[in-house]
Amino acid sequence: MKLQTIHINRRDINSIEFDVQELSVPLSPGDETSFEIKVINYGTPTHIHLSATEEIRDKITFLSHNPYVRYEETIPVVARLPREGKGLYTGEIVVTTGYGAKKSGFVTKLGLEEEKRVVVVDEGLGERRYIKVRKQMPIDLTLVEHPLVIPTIFILIAVLLILVYVGVVQVGSAVMASILIVFVILYGITKLVKV
Repeated sequence: MKLQTIHINRRDINSIEFDVQELSVPLSPGDETSFEIKVINYGTPTHIHLSATEEIRDKITFLSHNPYVRYEETIPVVARLPREGKGLYTGEIVVTTGYGAKKSGFVTKLGLEEEKRVVVVDEGLGERRYIKVRKQMPIDLTLVEHPLVIPTIFILIAVLLILVYVGVVQVGSAVMASILIVFVILYGITKLVKV
């Protein structure tokens, strides 16, 4: 199978052009395959040199790495991947013309692209959830939760202030103050229990 065509001496002396800028050779780890590189010469017959960069050098074998190209040559290439290792290797196959005068390469990928796995994340996992814990009180506080408790407390405070201002009975003021304090404490306890 032909995967790449290289044109030399087409634009000018020793010029190098590729039909494909990135060559992909699908291989699984431990597999081997062969492919062909076709070289077309538009000038005088010449030698070209084929090599691979370090990343894929040990995975590529050119059956003719220094072919003499008159008009058109087909160069067989063998690619093999090790059983262990990563699934994709990327490097370059480099072509040299004019006995080193010009060099150019094309990207070569050996192996299979890793599958992109889509992971669905529940957005609720990152949220903090708080659970309200209600403590049961041994006291029945239904009276304190009544909607008339707060107005009654204000009325008692007003009456207490009036009695103290007038100076009628100090004992009565103390009793009313005590009742008021008990109501305030009970109301505060019910609000704390609800939180």
